Amino acid sequence: MLTNLAWRWSSDATERLSMWVTERSDDQIEGERLLEDGNFVQAEIRLAKAIVEGEKRRQPAKRRIELRLELAEAQRRQFQSGDQLVKLSVAEGIVREALELAYRTQDRQAQLECLDILGTVLADAGKSEALEQVAVEANQVERTLAKPDPLLRVRRLQRLGLARRQSGRVSDAVDALEEAAALCEKTLGPEHSETAGHWTELGDACRFLGQHAKAQKYLQKAIRVHERELGLDSQEAVHDLNLLTGSYEAIGDLDAASALHERILGLKLRTIGVSMDDIAEAQSALAALYVKWNQLSRARELLMEAIGTFKRTKGARLAMAHETLGFVEERCGHYQNALAELANAGKVWESVQDEHTPELIRNLEYRAELMGQMKLVEDAEFLRQRAAALTQASRWAQAS
Repeated sequence: MLTNLAWRWSSDATERLSMWVTERSDDQIEGERLLEDGNFVQAEIRLAKAIVEGEKRRQPAKRRIELRLELAEAQRRQFQSGDQLVKLSVAEGIVREALELAYRTQDRQAQLECLDILGTVLADAGKSEALEQVAVEANQVERTLAKPDPLLRVRRLQRLGLARRQSGRVSDAVDALEEAAALCEKTLGPEHSETAGHWTELGDACRFLGQHAKAQKYLQKAIRVHERELGLDSQEAVHDLNLLTGSYEAIGDLDAASALHERILGLKLRTIGVSMDDIAEAQSALAALYVKWNQLSRARELLMEAIGTFKRTKGARLAMAHETLGFVEERCGHYQNALAELANAGKVWESVQDEHTPELIRNLEYRAELMGQMKLVEDAEFLRQRAAALTQASRWAQAS
């Protein structure tokens, strides 16, 4: 999560750096071009030369700060491209040089810029305690500005909250995240996806603390916006759904959890253009939850509908649906029905055996165990021998 936040800070910083328009050297111009083109190694070389040249020419402090921040960005991007941790350490030192220069010249805007980019580097490095210190310092500097940018303040507060949470101080994190969410809602409005993202983070933190009423309030608001703005199957909406489901489960409100998933399934069924396979996958996923919640009747209904759809295309999804239904029948005490569904799954696994031998072996062993419980000793032994033969053949194939 912190990495995604760091990327947004980097984008904001790049836009603001371009506003500094004092004369640039050839090395800086070329370094910036290479940085834009993604040639971070050569960009680092040219920007380092530009810094040396700038010191000789006694360039203005703004220019010297800018060069160091651009150099740090080239180094940070090398870390992102190749996981070179040493580059982050070097980048941190470069940004701290720029920050020291900004403090010496009492340039508040430059101080804030340096602190923001230092936070980006620390976030990439996973230094949560140092990141929190920088976030606090940035908020202090920001209060001295006549017209602070509200969205930048939102993201600083968010950074502070996430740093506190990563340090284990979740209660303190909630205070910062609540302020960030409220300011974002005031600035962008309650229907904006970024506002919803803040509600998600806040709801997750409250859920972690066991404050489920607050968590559910925030997550319900978040999921509605994310579903509308980004889609039912968007990463954000699915994340909200999982968090909200977990909160309902934690307090034992399985009816609310069921209603939440049934609502989403109903929305998908009414969506124009959605494929039947997508609907069947949603039904299978919901059935698995109902099995977990021991609501087996509804799980059976959903699985039978999904199987009817998957029969058109067959494959692994059909086999897994049959196996899940077999498990449901076993839990209900319907052992013959369970064996029939598992046998159906086995036929499908055999049809795709080259890619799913482990699944076929597991299916055979499961059926053998169930047959053993039903005192079908010979049939169970036959399936065990098949499973053992497939296992040995698979080992030989891997060894050859």
